[in-house]
Amino acid sequence: MPNTIRKVSYAYITAASKPGEAARILQALRDANVNLLAFSGFPQGRSKAQIDVVTDDLDALKGVAQGQKMEAEPDQAGLSRAGNGRGRRGGCAARKTGGGEH
Repeated sequence: MPNTIRKVSYAYITAASKPGEAARILQALRDANVNLLAFSGFPQGRSKAQIDVVTDDLDALKGVAQGQKMEAEPDQAGLSRAGNGRGRRGGCAARKTGGGEH
């Protein structure tokens, strides 16, 4: 598989930082058949967490968030997909940004 980087839309959701919250959000997305390309979550202070969801259907994601009484803030990012092999992703990103291969 060749190395690729593409521009994608994503949204971040601020949620309570408690066990099962990410699972609840992901289940709601699954129930609505929202196709996930990537997912990440991390803490924001003591009581909140940020959930980043990359999808090819941002409108569907926003609809699910609204139905769950959450806000989905849209943004853009680069999504890299590397072929098989050790260290391939670093080289892919370096080429895209004009840096040398690592």
